[in-house]
Amino acid sequence: MERTMTIVVLTTTLAALFAASNACDNIPSLTWNMTCSMACKTPQLFDVCKETLKDAPYISAMTVYASVAAKRATKAYDDTVYKMADIVATGVPGEERDAYLSCTNRYATARIQMEAAMTDMDACNFARTTQEYDEAVVAVKTCGEKLKAGWPLVAAIAADLNVTTVAANLGALVISRSSSKKL
Repeated sequence: MERTMTIVVLTTTLAALFAASNACDNIPSLTWNMTCSMACKTPQLFDVCKETLKDAPYISAMTVYASVAAKRATKAYDDTVYKMADIVATGVPGEERDAYLSCTNRYATARIQMEAAMTDMDACNFARTTQEYDEAVVAVKTCGEKLKAGWPLVAAIAADLNVTTVAANLGALVISRSSSKKL
């Protein structure tokens, strides 16, 4: 029983320290469920948000949730680009090959912009953050528009767009509540 209490106290303390390290002015700490419901207005995105944040501290600063979602998006980009490279290496026809090569470039843009947004969240400096999220969303969306139904990775890219949108929505929620925009 005493060991269980020690573990609970230690876990709670670590979660509080993690949350405090990513706190910006006027950014509340909420449950991830509340944060998802504020950031995601459709049931589909709400579900993606819950899945994205399931391993995050249950109560934390919204900046922590925005960073977790951005990290999840960049991991999804890496996984999808790896699969695109495999598809291109198999010698797919010209139009499909060109589409996947274009997508690889778009995903590089998305990754760079999402990394920049994560840096902004850590620094509580949101002068360019909205633009960075917007560019990441556009990059993934543009990639998806280049693919035809039935091609490999159409579903993966749609899922990546959902995670990117959730990250952008969580970021927008932080920015809207921050008094430290540092423009």
